[in-house]
Amino acid sequence: MGSAVARIRDLIGGVRPFHIGFALYLAFSFSYLHDVMPLMGQAGLTGSSPAWYLGIFFAIKIIVFSICAIAAYKKPALSATGTLSACAALLIVIGIALSTIILRVGEFSFGPAESTLMLGIAACLLGVGDALMLVLWGRFCGTLSLRAVYLFVLSSYIVSLLFYALFVELPPLIILAIAVVGTAVIPTMLKRSMQTRAIEAIEPSRAALRGALSSLWRPVFITATFAFMSNLTLFVSGQQSVNVDEARWTSTVVTLLVVVAMILPALLFPKRIDIGAAYRIALPIAAGGFLLLAFFWNSGGGVANSMVAMGWLISDVISWCIIANVVHQTKLPALILYGASEAVIGFASLLGVAIGFTFSGFIETGGVAIMALALVAVYLLSTIVLFVLKDRSIADYSADREDGDASEGGFRKNGPTYIVEDRVERRCREISKQAQLTPRESDILGCLAQGRSTQYMAEKFTVSENTVKSHVKNVYQKLGVHSKQDVIDIINEKPKE
Repeated sequence: MGSAVARIRDLIGGVRPFHIGFALYLAFSFSYLHDVMPLMGQAGLTGSSPAWYLGIFFAIKIIVFSICAIAAYKKPALSATGTLSACAALLIVIGIALSTIILRVGEFSFGPAESTLMLGIAACLLGVGDALMLVLWGRFCGTLSLRAVYLFVLSSYIVSLLFYALFVELPPLIILAIAVVGTAVIPTMLKRSMQTRAIEAIEPSRAALRGALSSLWRPVFITATFAFMSNLTLFVSGQQSVNVDEARWTSTVVTLLVVVAMILPALLFPKRIDIGAAYRIALPIAAGGFLLLAFFWNSGGGVANSMVAMGWLISDVISWCIIANVVHQTKLPALILYGASEAVIGFASLLGVAIGFTFSGFIETGGVAIMALALVAVYLLSTIVLFVLKDRSIADYSADREDGDASEGGFRKNGPTYIVEDRVERRCREISKQAQLTPRESDILGCLAQGRSTQYMAEKFTVSENTVKSHVKNVYQKLGVHSKQDVIDIINEKPKE
């Protein structure tokens, strides 16, 4: 048991207990997103009310993400983590309180117009708070390695789902009290999390941003596609008429199963994590959801809609990890990359809500329209996923290579630079700490361990070759060596007990 825990802690790479703040944020976000449609149906708020709620929520998020990206571009050193996270937590608490009073507390009686207005206000507050929480935790994730952020996000999902399942069945006022207390501690946990990581942001040049965005548009595009499809099916599947308890537990169980399926390979085979391979899971699950939608509509607690939503979740986890990895490698401001990417995904979600609501009245269970929609959706998703996986950078993430492809120092010679042997990665961290290397010098050390050229490192980190040479010189001086081979020899040395 102890060795298993030690392995997980080593894989996560320094994540501490107070990082559970991200899981708390996810758990409370489920309360105002996962079962909002059935709750509105139960409260008699059908028609345009759900579309207004979700439409306002996503529209506000787009605005906030865009403002964050622009602000970070103008001022790369922008931090204000404590202030922004406290504001986000306050807005989320108020938003949850309003939505709880309208949708969960039966003692309060409001007319449809008043309820829709209050839910619109709640959507505004939740949209701002949710967007701020996302970009701030994105800053933290940008300090982690690809392996660490992948495990951090998935383990946070598991913790959040279990916590959500424990409190969601409690009386509404107790749920509200838990949400208030839990959300109030998130800013403190986020601040503590930030203090454990070295956050370094460079001045974003146009060339650097262009290079970063060119590597991100494909994963962001496929996530936006799944987001569009998922929000579209919310309305065409008649999710408002689904029993609340059935919908809640179906969504929770399906999400938990998918997340466990994603994290198990990383724990069972810790030497490699093929992030892009998860796309192969997303496609059949989402496609199966559309086919079930055509034949079973919203029966089974909305299982068809839950399966389509899992395509969004899986692709969202992948894109989140890839964005964090780009931030980690390039040192570009996380608020720019996460803000721009999430704004695109939010726009796709808003478009899905608008089109789904507009055409929901023309689609009936068992009809030709729903069958045509399912077939077209499966075809489009298959085409888009195959197109994205053809890109070399994404293919590197999903490459399934033999052990014999490993080269010197445990790094793959032809595979993605992000997949490394645990021993070498751990040794680089130890040497960086002992020699007091800066975050950028630590990145350079990892490349030197691979035998990478100056030109390669300049292209990878989007800096000039002279800048790379300066970092290499500093690394050599701090390690007391004179060549790349000396660095590799030090890394391959057995550390002293």
